[in-house]
Amino acid sequence: MSGGATLVYAGEGASHSWIWLADLLEANGVFRAGFVDAAGLVRGLEDAPSLVAVSGGDGFEIASALAERGFASLREFVHGGGRYIGICAGAYLPLPSRIEPMSGFNISETRIMNIRSESAETAAPSPRLSVRYGSCSVFHPIRGEVEIGNGAERFVAPIYGGPVFSEPQIDHPVLRYLSFTHRTSFQTERHVAEQVMINQPAVVTCDYGDGRLVLAGPHMEHPGYPLANECFLRLAGLSGRPQPCCRSTDVTSEFKSLDRSMADLKVAVSGMERESFIVGAKQWDGSRMLELAGAIESRKESLDSDSAQAVSVLLDRSREDLMSTGPEKVDDSDSAPALLVEAARLCVDHHFRAKRDEFILGHPH
Repeated sequence: MSGGATLVYAGEGASHSWIWLADLLEANGVFRAGFVDAAGLVRGLEDAPSLVAVSGGDGFEIASALAERGFASLREFVHGGGRYIGICAGAYLPLPSRIEPMSGFNISETRIMNIRSESAETAAPSPRLSVRYGSCSVFHPIRGEVEIGNGAERFVAPIYGGPVFSEPQIDHPVLRYLSFTHRTSFQTERHVAEQVMINQPAVVTCDYGDGRLVLAGPHMEHPGYPLANECFLRLAGLSGRPQPCCRSTDVTSEFKSLDRSMADLKVAVSGMERESFIVGAKQWDGSRMLELAGAIESRKESLDSDSAQAVSVLLDRSREDLMSTGPEKVDDSDSAPALLVEAARLCVDHHFRAKRDEFILGHPH
């Protein structure tokens, strides 16, 4: 991939939320994007992209995957003039930390408000509520919608475990948490949530060398929030031309094995759609898996025979893992969600390559 492109991390530890970014890029005709795992990120950085985006998931697993070479490459990339945008888990990665592997990418000086001391004997709550962090825990006061903005604009965006920043001394607040809405789900007492969040930074920027980091607690790239989407694209330095949606989930595929694998997986997932289970330090449920499946179904027409076979194999392994272990044991190393994330990554990355090729053929030099 040539310079000026966007790299989106969708490797080990990634949740399903990078799909929202893929949808936003595609809707705006931004096809110079690659969807990479940890090794692909290191290789991709050698081609001098403009932007690296890391979205939600299990921050410790993402950090473990990037610790060996990824963080060093990212540090060099930003220092040399690149742009990094971290969303939710991706926003925690560059913050100050002495805990490995989170300590490998300490670029920002900004700390967080949503952290509290915990005794060693305290039972670990649901990851939706908090995640153990050394002798402390990172807790999540709310989930769902929150109003964010600054003096020039204000809009609504969802938050699902992202950071609430303390007032920075060096970095620059861009947007703040302003108020809750009727669709805010409180996970602690409202007055505690107000004390921790209201008027605190929701998005900060950090200059490093010739480059910049944009760290966002809310998911401004989430579909259904057009004002938040517009702000996200500006902050990420992305521009494109809105595209009509030409993908269809009703495309007739010549790859019957992929269709069969997808159908079998969806049957398995639908049987546990209302259940939830822990993968690493992240809580999953069937709806997240169905979002990943939908990202594959809607883009499968771009696959060639080899890539279709690879995706089909991953879908089969995901279904087998889910059926053989059950939700209570699905946090094994080859877990169903991780396999499904990889299947979606391969499909979406291939789809964007195909779209780039179409554009080049349609606009010859």
